[in-house]
Amino acid sequence: MHGRADRFGLFLRTDPITLLKTTDPVPTHRWEILLLLLIGILTLPALLVNLGDHTFIDDEGIRSLVAFEMMESGDYIHTTMNGEAYYKKPPLYNWFLVASFSLTGQINEWSARLPTVVFLLAFLLLIFLSVRRATEDSTTAFLVAAMTLTSGRILFWDSFLGLIDIAFSLSIYGLFIWIYAHYGKRRWFAYFIGAWFITALAFLLKGLPAVVFLGLSILVHLGVQREWKKLFHPGQMIGALLFLFIVGGYYWLRLDGTDPETVFGTLFTESAQRTPTHHGTGKVLLHILTFPFEMFYHFLPWSLLLLLAFPLRSFLTRMDHPFYRFSLVMIAANIPIYWVSPDVFPRYLLMFIPLFALIGYRLFATAPDSLRRIVQIFFLCVIILVALSSWIPLILPQTRNMDQIGFMTLVLVSLTGIAALAVLRHRNLLFLALVLQLLTLRLAFDWMVIPDRIANDFGTLVRADAKRIGKHYQDKPLVYLDGLSGSPTTWFYLNTARGAITPVAKEPLAPGVAFITPQHTQLPPGTLIRDTLHIRHSDDRFVLICEMPPIQE
Repeated sequence: MHGRADRFGLFLRTDPITLLKTTDPVPTHRWEILLLLLIGILTLPALLVNLGDHTFIDDEGIRSLVAFEMMESGDYIHTTMNGEAYYKKPPLYNWFLVASFSLTGQINEWSARLPTVVFLLAFLLLIFLSVRRATEDSTTAFLVAAMTLTSGRILFWDSFLGLIDIAFSLSIYGLFIWIYAHYGKRRWFAYFIGAWFITALAFLLKGLPAVVFLGLSILVHLGVQREWKKLFHPGQMIGALLFLFIVGGYYWLRLDGTDPETVFGTLFTESAQRTPTHHGTGKVLLHILTFPFEMFYHFLPWSLLLLLAFPLRSFLTRMDHPFYRFSLVMIAANIPIYWVSPDVFPRYLLMFIPLFALIGYRLFATAPDSLRRIVQIFFLCVIILVALSSWIPLILPQTRNMDQIGFMTLVLVSLTGIAALAVLRHRNLLFLALVLQLLTLRLAFDWMVIPDRIANDFGTLVRADAKRIGKHYQDKPLVYLDGLSGSPTTWFYLNTARGAITPVAKEPLAPGVAFITPQHTQLPPGTLIRDTLHIRHSDDRFVLICEMPPIQE
Protein backbone atom coordinates (compact mmCIF):
# COMPACT_ATOMS: atom_id res chain seq x y z
CA MET A 1 0.00 0.00 0.00
CA HIS A 2 2.80 2.42 0.84
CA GLY A 3 4.56 1.84 -2.48
CA ARG A 4 1.34 2.46 -4.35
CA ALA A 5 0.67 5.61 -2.35
CA ASP A 6 4.13 6.91 -3.15
CA ARG A 7 3.54 6.25 -6.80
CA PHE A 8 0.32 8.24 -6.91
CA GLY A 9 0.95 10.66 -4.04
CA LEU A 10 1.87 13.74 -6.03
CA PHE A 11 1.14 16.03 -3.11
CA LEU A 12 2.08 13.86 -0.16
CA ARG A 13 5.75 14.76 0.05
CA THR A 14 5.57 18.54 -0.04
CA ASP A 15 2.96 19.49 2.56
CA PRO A 16 2.92 16.94 5.40
CA ILE A 17 1.55 19.36 8.01
CA THR A 18 -2.07 18.72 9.06
CA LEU A 19 -4.33 20.71 11.30
CA LEU A 20 -6.13 17.73 12.82
CA LYS A 21 -5.30 14.07 12.97
CA THR A 22 -7.63 11.97 10.87
CA THR A 23 -8.22 8.25 10.60
CA ASP A 24 -9.74 8.01 7.15
CA PRO A 25 -9.96 4.40 5.93
CA VAL A 26 -9.60 5.66 2.34
CA PRO A 27 -5.90 6.25 1.53
CA THR A 28 -4.87 9.80 0.69
CA HIS A 29 -3.73 8.95 -2.81
CA ARG A 30 -7.25 7.84 -3.80
CA TRP A 31 -8.67 11.21 -2.82
CA GLU A 32 -5.81 12.84 -4.63
CA ILE A 33 -6.47 10.88 -7.81
CA LEU A 34 -10.17 11.73 -7.59
CA LEU A 35 -9.48 15.46 -7.23
CA LEU A 36 -6.96 15.45 -10.08
CA LEU A 37 -9.37 13.51 -12.29
CA LEU A 38 -12.23 15.93 -11.58
CA ILE A 39 -9.99 18.94 -12.21
CA GLY A 40 -8.94 17.44 -15.53
CA ILE A 41 -12.53 16.66 -16.54
CA LEU A 42 -13.82 20.08 -15.47
CA THR A 43 -11.21 22.36 -17.02
CA LEU A 44 -12.41 22.36 -20.63
CA PRO A 45 -16.15 22.64 -19.85
CA ALA A 46 -15.41 25.47 -17.42
CA LEU A 47 -13.56 27.35 -20.16
CA LEU A 48 -15.93 26.57 -23.05
CA VAL A 49 -19.52 26.49 -21.76
CA ASN A 50 -21.46 29.53 -23.05
CA LEU A 51 -18.18 31.01 -24.29
CA GLY A 52 -19.79 32.78 -27.22
CA ASP A 53 -23.10 33.84 -25.70
CA HIS A 54 -22.37 37.25 -24.17
CA THR A 55 -21.65 40.31 -26.30
CA PHE A 56 -18.21 41.70 -27.04
CA ILE A 57 -16.54 44.45 -25.08
CA ASP A 58 -15.10 47.12 -27.36
CA ASP A 59 -11.53 45.80 -27.44
CA GLU A 60 -12.87 42.44 -28.61
CA GLY A 61 -14.87 44.26 -31.26
CA ILE A 62 -11.75 46.01 -32.55
CA ARG A 63 -9.70 42.81 -32.87
CA SER A 64 -12.51 40.91 -34.58
CA LEU A 65 -13.58 43.78 -36.84
CA VAL A 66 -10.02 44.21 -38.14
CA ALA A 67 -9.78 40.45 -38.75
CA PHE A 68 -13.16 40.43 -40.54
CA GLU A 69 -12.05 43.27 -42.82
CA MET A 70 -8.88 41.35 -43.65
CA MET A 71 -11.01 38.47 -44.85
CA GLU A 72 -13.38 40.72 -46.79
CA SER A 73 -10.63 42.69 -48.50
CA GLY A 74 -8.20 39.82 -48.95
CA ASP A 75 -5.44 42.12 -47.67
CA TYR A 76 -3.72 40.68 -44.60
CA ILE A 77 -0.97 43.29 -44.43
CA HIS A 78 -2.72 46.67 -44.57
CA THR A 79 -5.01 46.45 -41.56
CA THR A 80 -8.19 48.54 -41.60
CA MET A 81 -11.18 49.34 -39.41
CA ASN A 82 -14.30 50.59 -41.15
CA GLY A 83 -12.24 50.63 -44.32
CA GLU A 84 -9.72 53.13 -42.91
CA ALA A 85 -6.11 52.37 -42.07
CA TYR A 86 -5.61 50.94 -38.58
CA TYR A 87 -2.14 51.41 -37.07
CA LYS A 88 -2.62 50.93 -33.32
CA LYS A 89 -1.69 47.24 -33.20
CA PRO A 90 0.40 44.95 -35.39
CA PRO A 91 -1.50 42.18 -37.17
CA LEU A 92 -0.42 38.85 -35.66
CA TYR A 93 -3.39 38.36 -33.34
CA ASN A 94 -5.75 39.32 -36.17
CA TRP A 95 -4.18 36.55 -38.21
CA PHE A 96 -4.94 34.10 -35.41
CA LEU A 97 -8.54 35.30 -35.42
CA VAL A 98 -8.73 34.88 -39.19
CA ALA A 99 -7.47 31.31 -38.76
CA SER A 100 -10.11 30.65 -36.11
CA PHE A 101 -12.88 32.18 -38.24
CA SER A 102 -11.78 30.11 -41.22
CA LEU A 103 -11.34 26.80 -39.36
CA THR A 104 -14.65 27.02 -37.53
CA GLY A 105 -16.54 28.48 -40.46
CA GLN A 106 -18.03 31.11 -38.14
CA ILE A 107 -17.33 34.79 -37.53
CA ASN A 108 -18.82 35.34 -34.10
CA GLU A 109 -18.07 35.61 -30.40
CA TRP A 110 -17.31 31.91 -29.96
CA SER A 111 -14.76 31.69 -32.76
CA ALA A 112 -13.18 35.00 -31.67
CA ARG A 113 -12.73 33.74 -28.10
CA LEU A 114 -11.59 30.23 -28.95
CA PRO A 115 -7.95 31.36 -29.53
CA THR A 116 -7.94 32.76 -25.98
CA VAL A 117 -8.73 29.30 -24.61
CA VAL A 118 -6.09 27.67 -26.83
CA PHE A 119 -3.43 30.18 -25.78
CA LEU A 120 -4.41 29.81 -22.12
CA LEU A 121 -4.00 26.03 -22.29
CA ALA A 122 -0.62 26.50 -24.01
CA PHE A 123 0.33 28.99 -21.27
CA LEU A 124 -0.56 26.46 -18.56
CA LEU A 125 1.38 23.71 -20.30
CA LEU A 126 4.45 25.93 -20.60
CA ILE A 127 4.18 26.86 -16.92
CA PHE A 128 3.97 23.23 -15.86
CA LEU A 129 6.86 22.06 -18.07
CA SER A 130 9.13 24.98 -17.24
CA VAL A 131 8.59 24.87 -13.47
CA ARG A 132 8.96 21.10 -13.35
CA ARG A 133 12.19 21.27 -15.32
CA ALA A 134 13.60 24.10 -13.24
CA THR A 135 12.62 22.76 -9.82
CA GLU A 136 12.41 19.01 -10.56
CA ASP A 137 9.17 19.06 -8.59
CA SER A 138 5.95 17.97 -10.32
CA THR A 139 3.82 19.04 -7.37
CA THR A 140 5.04 22.61 -7.48
CA ALA A 141 4.76 22.68 -11.28
CA PHE A 142 1.17 21.45 -11.28
CA LEU A 143 0.06 23.79 -8.54
CA VAL A 144 1.68 26.86 -10.11
CA ALA A 145 -0.14 26.11 -13.37
CA ALA A 146 -3.41 25.43 -11.52
CA MET A 147 -3.05 28.59 -9.42
CA THR A 148 -2.50 30.59 -12.60
CA LEU A 149 -5.64 29.16 -14.20
CA THR A 150 -7.77 29.79 -11.11
CA SER A 151 -6.43 33.23 -10.33
CA GLY A 152 -9.48 35.47 -10.09
CA ARG A 153 -8.71 37.78 -13.00
CA ILE A 154 -8.03 34.93 -15.44
CA LEU A 155 -10.76 32.53 -14.37
CA PHE A 156 -13.61 35.03 -14.10
CA TRP A 157 -12.67 37.55 -16.78
CA ASP A 158 -9.79 37.24 -19.23
CA SER A 159 -10.24 33.55 -20.07
CA PHE A 160 -13.58 34.24 -21.80
CA LEU A 161 -12.69 37.38 -23.77
CA GLY A 162 -11.25 37.52 -27.28
CA LEU A 163 -8.27 39.74 -26.43
CA ILE A 164 -4.54 39.74 -27.14
CA ASP A 165 -3.37 39.63 -23.55
CA ILE A 166 -3.20 35.91 -22.78
CA ALA A 167 -1.33 35.23 -26.03
CA PHE A 168 1.02 38.13 -25.27
CA SER A 169 1.51 36.90 -21.70
CA LEU A 170 2.36 33.45 -23.03
CA SER A 171 5.06 34.95 -25.26
CA ILE A 172 6.54 37.12 -22.49
CA TYR A 173 6.55 34.27 -19.97
CA GLY A 174 8.24 32.21 -22.71
CA LEU A 175 10.85 34.98 -22.97
CA PHE A 176 11.51 34.73 -19.22
CA ILE A 177 11.88 30.95 -19.39
CA TRP A 178 14.13 31.14 -22.44
CA ILE A 179 16.46 33.57 -20.68
CA TYR A 180 16.62 31.38 -17.56
CA ALA A 181 17.17 28.10 -19.38
CA HIS A 182 19.92 29.29 -21.71
CA TYR A 183 21.72 31.38 -19.15
CA GLY A 184 21.99 28.29 -16.95
CA LYS A 185 23.59 26.38 -19.82
CA ARG A 186 25.75 29.37 -20.81
CA ARG A 187 24.47 29.20 -24.36
CA TRP A 188 24.91 32.86 -25.18
CA PHE A 189 24.07 32.75 -28.86
CA ALA A 190 20.83 30.92 -28.10
CA TYR A 191 20.20 33.25 -25.14
CA PHE A 192 20.20 36.39 -27.27
CA ILE A 193 18.97 35.13 -30.64
CA GLY A 194 16.04 33.24 -29.13
CA ALA A 195 15.12 36.16 -26.87
CA TRP A 196 15.03 38.56 -29.82
CA PHE A 197 13.01 36.07 -31.90
CA ILE A 198 10.38 35.68 -29.15
CA THR A 199 10.31 39.46 -28.81
CA ALA A 200 9.68 39.86 -32.54
CA LEU A 201 6.63 37.61 -32.29
CA ALA A 202 5.45 39.45 -29.17
CA PHE A 203 5.94 42.77 -30.96
CA LEU A 204 3.72 41.60 -33.80
CA LEU A 205 1.10 40.86 -31.17
CA LYS A 206 1.16 44.07 -29.14
CA GLY A 207 3.88 46.42 -30.31
CA LEU A 208 6.42 48.31 -28.21
CA PRO A 209 5.75 46.68 -24.79
CA ALA A 210 7.53 43.57 -26.12
CA VAL A 211 10.76 45.51 -26.63
CA VAL A 212 10.45 47.05 -23.16
CA PHE A 213 10.13 43.57 -21.64
CA LEU A 214 13.18 42.35 -23.55
CA GLY A 215 15.34 45.34 -22.65
CA LEU A 216 14.47 45.41 -18.95
CA SER A 217 14.64 41.63 -18.52
CA ILE A 218 18.06 41.17 -20.10
CA LEU A 219 19.55 44.34 -18.65
CA VAL A 220 18.50 43.58 -15.07
CA HIS A 221 19.21 39.85 -15.33
CA LEU A 222 22.74 40.32 -16.58
CA GLY A 223 23.26 43.14 -14.11
CA VAL A 224 22.26 40.97 -11.16
CA GLN A 225 24.53 38.20 -12.46
CA ARG A 226 27.34 40.75 -13.01
CA GLU A 227 27.59 39.74 -16.64
CA TRP A 228 27.52 43.26 -18.09
CA LYS A 229 30.06 42.45 -20.80
CA LYS A 230 27.67 39.88 -22.28
CA LEU A 231 25.47 42.76 -23.44
CA PHE A 232 27.97 43.13 -26.28
CA HIS A 233 28.01 39.44 -27.18
CA PRO A 234 27.78 38.81 -30.97
CA GLY A 235 24.52 36.95 -30.38
CA GLN A 236 22.97 40.24 -29.34
CA MET A 237 23.66 41.77 -32.73
CA ILE A 238 22.47 38.68 -34.59
CA GLY A 239 19.29 38.62 -32.52
CA ALA A 240 18.64 42.32 -33.13
CA LEU A 241 19.10 41.80 -36.87
CA LEU A 242 16.67 38.88 -36.77
CA PHE A 243 14.15 41.11 -34.97
CA LEU A 244 14.58 43.80 -37.62
CA PHE A 245 14.20 41.25 -40.39
CA ILE A 246 10.88 39.94 -38.99
CA VAL A 247 9.34 43.17 -37.72
CA GLY A 248 10.98 45.41 -40.30
CA GLY A 249 9.95 43.02 -43.05
CA TYR A 250 6.31 43.32 -42.06
CA TYR A 251 6.42 47.12 -41.82
CA TRP A 252 8.27 47.39 -45.12
CA LEU A 253 5.26 45.69 -46.67
CA ARG A 254 2.85 47.64 -44.48
CA LEU A 255 4.17 51.11 -45.28
CA ASP A 256 3.88 50.81 -49.05
CA GLY A 257 3.92 54.57 -49.54
CA THR A 258 2.32 55.43 -46.17
CA ASP A 259 3.95 58.15 -44.11
CA PRO A 260 6.22 56.32 -41.59
CA GLU A 261 5.61 59.04 -39.02
CA THR A 262 1.90 58.26 -39.06
CA VAL A 263 2.43 54.50 -38.70
CA PHE A 264 5.13 54.51 -36.02
CA GLY A 265 3.84 57.64 -34.30
CA THR A 266 0.47 55.96 -33.77
CA LEU A 267 2.18 52.78 -32.55
CA PHE A 268 4.27 54.76 -30.06
CA THR A 269 1.33 56.84 -28.85
CA GLU A 270 -0.75 53.70 -28.29
CA SER A 271 1.94 52.32 -25.96
CA ALA A 272 2.94 55.59 -24.29
CA GLN A 273 -0.51 56.94 -23.48
CA ARG A 274 -0.72 54.93 -20.24
CA THR A 275 2.70 55.97 -18.93
CA PRO A 276 3.30 58.76 -16.37
CA THR A 277 4.24 61.23 -19.13
CA HIS A 278 0.61 61.35 -20.29
CA HIS A 279 -1.01 61.90 -16.89
CA GLY A 280 -0.97 64.46 -14.12
CA THR A 281 1.14 64.08 -11.01
CA GLY A 282 -1.89 63.53 -8.79
CA LYS A 283 -3.20 60.66 -10.87
CA VAL A 284 0.25 59.05 -11.00
CA LEU A 285 0.72 59.28 -7.22
CA LEU A 286 -2.74 57.88 -6.57
CA HIS A 287 -2.02 54.96 -8.89
CA ILE A 288 1.29 54.25 -7.16
CA LEU A 289 -0.52 54.05 -3.82
CA THR A 290 -3.44 51.92 -4.99
CA PHE A 291 -1.71 49.64 -7.50
CA PRO A 292 -0.57 46.91 -5.05
CA PHE A 293 -3.99 46.68 -3.42
CA GLU A 294 -5.83 46.63 -6.72
CA MET A 295 -3.64 43.86 -8.13
CA PHE A 296 -3.88 41.92 -4.84
CA TYR A 297 -7.67 42.00 -5.21
CA HIS A 298 -7.72 40.99 -8.87
CA PHE A 299 -5.50 37.95 -8.35
CA LEU A 300 -7.24 36.48 -5.31
CA PRO A 301 -7.31 33.92 -3.77
CA TRP A 302 -3.70 32.97 -4.38
CA SER A 303 -2.38 36.49 -3.81
CA LEU A 304 -3.13 35.83 -0.12
CA LEU A 305 -0.07 33.58 -0.05
CA LEU A 306 2.16 36.61 -0.58
CA LEU A 307 1.26 37.77 2.94
CA LEU A 308 3.47 34.90 4.12
CA ALA A 309 6.48 36.94 2.97
CA PHE A 310 6.52 38.23 6.54
CA PRO A 311 8.80 38.28 8.41
CA LEU A 312 10.72 39.99 5.64
CA ARG A 313 14.11 39.40 7.27
CA SER A 314 13.94 35.74 6.23
CA PHE A 315 12.30 36.29 2.84
CA LEU A 316 15.37 36.06 0.63
CA THR A 317 16.82 33.09 2.50
CA ARG A 318 13.58 31.22 1.82
CA MET A 319 14.06 31.81 -1.91
CA ASP A 320 16.79 29.17 -1.84
CA HIS A 321 16.57 28.01 -5.45
CA PRO A 322 17.91 29.84 -8.52
CA PHE A 323 14.49 29.70 -10.23
CA TYR A 324 12.77 31.41 -7.30
CA ARG A 325 15.39 34.15 -7.31
CA PHE A 326 15.14 34.50 -11.08
CA SER A 327 11.37 34.94 -10.79
CA LEU A 328 11.93 37.72 -8.28
CA VAL A 329 14.39 39.39 -10.64
CA MET A 330 11.92 39.30 -13.55
CA ILE A 331 9.21 40.82 -11.38
CA ALA A 332 11.53 43.50 -10.04
CA ALA A 333 12.78 44.31 -13.54
CA ASN A 334 9.42 44.65 -15.26
CA ILE A 335 6.61 45.45 -12.87
CA PRO A 336 7.75 48.98 -11.86
CA ILE A 337 6.76 50.39 -15.27
CA TYR A 338 3.17 49.26 -14.58
CA TRP A 339 3.34 50.45 -11.01
CA VAL A 340 3.93 54.05 -12.10
CA SER A 341 1.63 54.02 -15.13
CA PRO A 342 -2.04 54.97 -14.64
CA ASP A 343 -4.75 53.36 -16.79
CA VAL A 344 -3.11 49.96 -16.50
CA PHE A 345 -5.56 47.08 -16.70
CA PRO A 346 -4.92 43.90 -14.67
CA ARG A 347 -4.86 41.88 -17.90
CA TYR A 348 -1.57 43.57 -18.79
CA LEU A 349 0.10 41.71 -15.89
CA LEU A 350 -0.94 38.13 -16.57
CA MET A 351 2.61 37.05 -17.43
CA PHE A 352 3.56 37.72 -13.80
CA ILE A 353 0.94 35.40 -12.28
CA PRO A 354 2.99 32.17 -12.55
CA LEU A 355 5.99 33.99 -11.08
CA PHE A 356 3.97 35.22 -8.12
CA ALA A 357 2.25 31.81 -7.78
CA LEU A 358 5.64 30.06 -7.61
CA ILE A 359 6.87 32.49 -4.97
CA GLY A 360 3.58 32.28 -3.05
CA TYR A 361 3.66 28.50 -2.92
CA ARG A 362 7.29 28.57 -1.78
CA LEU A 363 6.39 31.06 0.95
CA PHE A 364 3.60 28.74 2.07
CA ALA A 365 5.90 25.73 2.15
CA THR A 366 8.57 27.55 4.21
CA ALA A 367 6.38 29.74 6.43
CA PRO A 368 6.44 29.41 10.21
CA ASP A 369 3.88 26.85 11.34
CA SER A 370 1.69 29.44 13.05
CA LEU A 371 1.35 31.60 9.93
CA ARG A 372 0.82 28.63 7.67
CA ARG A 373 -1.96 27.35 9.91
CA ILE A 374 -3.74 30.71 9.60
CA VAL A 375 -3.75 30.41 5.81
CA GLN A 376 -4.80 26.77 5.98
CA ILE A 377 -7.67 27.53 8.34
CA PHE A 378 -8.82 30.43 6.17
CA PHE A 379 -8.79 28.38 2.95
CA LEU A 380 -10.46 25.48 4.77
CA CYS A 381 -13.24 27.78 5.98
CA VAL A 382 -13.73 29.10 2.45
CA ILE A 383 -13.95 25.56 1.06
CA ILE A 384 -16.51 24.50 3.67
CA LEU A 385 -18.54 27.70 3.21
CA VAL A 386 -18.64 27.23 -0.57
CA ALA A 387 -19.77 23.62 -0.17
CA LEU A 388 -22.48 24.53 2.36
CA SER A 389 -23.84 27.40 0.24
CA SER A 390 -23.73 25.73 -3.17
CA TRP A 391 -27.48 24.91 -3.10
CA ILE A 392 -28.40 28.63 -3.03
CA PRO A 393 -29.11 28.86 -6.82
CA LEU A 394 -32.30 26.91 -6.09
CA ILE A 395 -33.76 29.91 -4.24
CA LEU A 396 -32.09 32.93 -5.86
CA PRO A 397 -34.61 34.99 -7.88
CA GLN A 398 -32.17 35.23 -10.82
CA THR A 399 -31.61 31.46 -11.07
CA ARG A 400 -34.43 29.48 -9.44
CA ASN A 401 -36.59 29.45 -12.58
CA MET A 402 -33.78 28.59 -15.02
CA ASP A 403 -34.10 25.47 -17.15
CA GLN A 404 -32.30 22.49 -15.60
CA ILE A 405 -31.51 24.42 -12.42
CA GLY A 406 -31.95 21.23 -10.41
CA PHE A 407 -29.31 19.36 -12.43
CA MET A 408 -26.90 22.30 -12.40
CA THR A 409 -27.24 22.72 -8.63
CA LEU A 410 -26.72 18.98 -8.11
CA VAL A 411 -23.43 19.18 -10.05
CA LEU A 412 -22.40 22.25 -8.07
CA VAL A 413 -23.25 20.66 -4.70
CA SER A 414 -21.55 17.37 -5.62
CA LEU A 415 -18.26 18.85 -6.81
CA THR A 416 -17.89 21.40 -4.03
CA GLY A 417 -18.90 18.75 -1.50
CA ILE A 418 -16.29 16.27 -2.76
CA ALA A 419 -13.63 18.98 -2.49
CA ALA A 420 -14.68 19.82 1.08
CA LEU A 421 -14.84 16.17 2.14
CA ALA A 422 -11.41 15.46 0.67
CA VAL A 423 -9.72 18.31 2.50
CA LEU A 424 -11.50 17.53 5.78
CA ARG A 425 -10.04 14.05 5.62
CA HIS A 426 -6.61 15.00 4.29
CA ARG A 427 -5.37 18.55 4.89
CA ASN A 428 -2.48 18.18 2.48
CA LEU A 429 -5.05 18.21 -0.37
CA LEU A 430 -6.09 21.75 0.55
CA PHE A 431 -4.83 23.44 -2.63
CA LEU A 432 -6.23 20.77 -4.93
CA ALA A 433 -9.62 21.05 -3.25
CA LEU A 434 -9.65 24.82 -3.65
CA VAL A 435 -8.68 24.55 -7.33
CA LEU A 436 -11.57 22.11 -7.90
CA GLN A 437 -14.03 24.44 -6.18
CA LEU A 438 -12.86 27.46 -8.16
CA LEU A 439 -13.32 25.58 -11.44
CA THR A 440 -16.76 24.50 -10.24
CA LEU A 441 -17.64 28.12 -9.49
CA ARG A 442 -16.52 29.07 -12.99
CA LEU A 443 -18.85 26.42 -14.40
CA ALA A 444 -21.66 27.83 -12.25
CA PHE A 445 -20.76 31.28 -13.58
CA ASP A 446 -21.04 29.97 -17.15
CA TRP A 447 -24.38 28.30 -16.49
CA MET A 448 -26.07 30.89 -14.29
CA VAL A 449 -24.40 34.30 -14.43
CA ILE A 450 -23.78 34.62 -18.16
CA PRO A 451 -27.45 33.98 -19.13
CA ASP A 452 -28.57 36.52 -16.53
CA ARG A 453 -26.02 39.01 -17.84
CA ILE A 454 -27.22 38.50 -21.41
CA ALA A 455 -30.82 39.11 -20.37
CA ASN A 456 -30.00 42.38 -18.59
CA ASP A 457 -27.01 43.76 -20.50
CA PHE A 458 -27.50 46.82 -22.71
CA GLY A 459 -25.00 45.19 -25.05
CA THR A 460 -27.59 42.54 -25.91
CA LEU A 461 -29.84 45.27 -27.31
CA VAL A 462 -26.87 46.78 -29.15
CA ARG A 463 -26.06 43.42 -30.76
CA ALA A 464 -29.67 42.76 -31.79
CA ASP A 465 -30.00 46.26 -33.25
CA ALA A 466 -26.76 46.05 -35.20
CA LYS A 467 -27.56 42.65 -36.66
CA ARG A 468 -31.05 43.78 -37.64
CA ILE A 469 -29.74 46.86 -39.45
CA GLY A 470 -26.93 44.85 -41.03
CA LYS A 471 -29.29 42.25 -42.45
CA HIS A 472 -31.59 44.95 -43.80
CA TYR A 473 -28.68 46.53 -45.69
CA GLN A 474 -27.04 43.30 -46.87
CA ASP A 475 -27.48 44.17 -50.53
CA LYS A 476 -27.78 47.94 -50.20
CA PRO A 477 -25.16 50.67 -49.96
CA LEU A 478 -24.53 52.00 -46.44
CA VAL A 479 -21.80 54.33 -45.14
CA TYR A 480 -20.75 56.08 -41.95
CA LEU A 481 -20.46 59.82 -42.07
CA ASP A 482 -16.95 61.12 -41.39
CA GLY A 483 -16.38 61.82 -37.69
CA LEU A 484 -18.88 59.28 -36.40
CA SER A 485 -17.86 57.89 -33.02
CA GLY A 486 -19.24 54.81 -31.39
CA SER A 487 -18.59 51.28 -30.34
CA PRO A 488 -16.36 49.06 -32.50
CA THR A 489 -18.47 46.20 -31.16
CA THR A 490 -21.54 47.70 -32.82
CA TRP A 491 -19.72 48.05 -36.13
CA PHE A 492 -18.50 44.44 -35.92
CA TYR A 493 -22.05 43.10 -35.54
CA LEU A 494 -23.33 45.44 -38.25
CA ASN A 495 -20.63 44.56 -40.77
CA THR A 496 -20.69 40.81 -40.19
CA ALA A 497 -24.49 40.81 -40.57
CA ARG A 498 -24.13 42.78 -43.82
CA GLY A 499 -21.29 40.56 -44.98
CA ALA A 500 -19.43 43.66 -46.12
CA ILE A 501 -17.21 46.48 -44.92
CA THR A 502 -19.19 49.61 -44.15
CA PRO A 503 -16.87 52.48 -45.17
CA VAL A 504 -16.53 55.99 -43.80
CA ALA A 505 -17.62 58.60 -46.32
CA LYS A 506 -17.52 62.39 -46.40
CA GLU A 507 -20.35 64.70 -47.30
CA PRO A 508 -21.91 65.47 -49.69
CA LEU A 509 -23.41 62.09 -50.42
CA ALA A 510 -25.42 61.18 -53.49
CA PRO A 511 -29.22 61.41 -53.18
CA GLY A 512 -30.79 58.25 -51.77
CA VAL A 513 -27.58 56.95 -50.15
CA ALA A 514 -28.18 55.49 -46.68
CA PHE A 515 -25.80 56.69 -43.98
CA ILE A 516 -25.24 56.34 -40.24
CA THR A 517 -24.84 59.53 -38.23
CA PRO A 518 -25.08 60.66 -34.58
CA GLN A 519 -28.56 61.65 -33.42
CA HIS A 520 -27.60 65.32 -32.90
CA THR A 521 -26.26 65.82 -36.42
CA GLN A 522 -27.77 68.77 -38.33
CA LEU A 523 -29.46 66.94 -41.19
CA PRO A 524 -30.17 68.55 -44.57
CA PRO A 525 -33.84 69.45 -45.12
CA GLY A 526 -35.83 66.53 -46.45
CA THR A 527 -33.48 63.85 -45.11
CA LEU A 528 -35.36 60.63 -44.44
CA ILE A 529 -34.72 58.97 -41.04
CA ARG A 530 -35.16 55.28 -41.72
CA ASP A 531 -34.20 53.73 -38.38
CA THR A 532 -32.20 54.08 -35.16
CA LEU A 533 -29.31 51.99 -33.93
CA HIS A 534 -28.37 51.69 -30.25
CA ILE A 535 -24.64 51.90 -29.59
CA ARG A 536 -22.48 51.52 -26.51
CA HIS A 537 -19.62 53.65 -25.18
CA SER A 538 -20.42 56.83 -27.06
CA ASP A 539 -21.69 60.32 -26.31
CA ASP A 540 -24.94 59.25 -28.00
CA ARG A 541 -26.98 56.25 -26.89
CA PHE A 542 -28.14 55.72 -30.45
CA VAL A 543 -27.40 56.86 -33.99
CA LEU A 544 -29.66 57.50 -36.96
CA ILE A 545 -29.97 55.52 -40.16
CA CYS A 546 -30.80 58.13 -42.78
CA GLU A 547 -31.05 58.64 -46.51
CA MET A 548 -29.99 61.78 -48.28
CA PRO A 549 -32.94 63.79 -49.65
CA PRO A 550 -33.59 63.73 -53.39
CA ILE A 551 -32.44 66.66 -55.47
CA GLN A 552 -35.04 69.40 -55.52
CA GLU A 553 -36.18 70.32 -59.01
